[in-house]
Amino acid sequence: MADDPPLTIADAIERHKQVLAEGRHVLSGLRMREAEVEGADLAVELELDETVTNPTGALQGGLVATLADIVGGRMAMVGLNEDCIVVTSDLTVHYLGPVQRGPAHAVGHVLRRGRRAVVTRVDIYDGRNGPLAAACQLAFTVVRPSRRT
Repeated sequence: MADDPPLTIADAIERHKQVLAEGRHVLSGLRMREAEVEGADLAVELELDETVTNPTGALQGGLVATLADIVGGRMAMVGLNEDCIVVTSDLTVHYLGPVQRGPAHAVGHVLRRGRRAVVTRVDIYDGRNGPLAAACQLAFTVVRPSRRT
C-alpha cells in the first residue's frame, strides 16, 4: 500500500461510489429519503430510531451536522463535471431545539454558486411541520482534477 501511487480524483470518486453502492459506507445505514418542499433546492428526511438518537431520544447533535453536510454537499455538486468533487470548508450549526418527533426534515438552499466555492443553507426541522431545530450554513470548495502538462 505504501508503494501504491496516489489515486487520481476520478479514481477516488469511483471507489467511493462503489463503497456506497455496496452499502459498506458508514452513512449507508441512515434511513434518508428525498422530500418535496416548494422553493427548496433539496429537501431530505432522516428517520429517527434508537440508532441515531441520544439518551433523551433526540437526534444526536453530530448527526444533525452530518445531515446538513450531506444535503449541502449534494446541492453543491449539482452542475459539476463527474470528475469533480466538493469538500466542506466551513460548517456552522446553530442548535435551536431537539429533533425528537421526527423525521428530521432538512430543507436546503444554495446561497451562492461560484466556480471555486458554493455556499448553502440547510434548516433542519423536527418533523415536516415541526419547529426549526437547527439553522446551518455551509461552504464547499470545488476540487477539480489537476491538469497535467
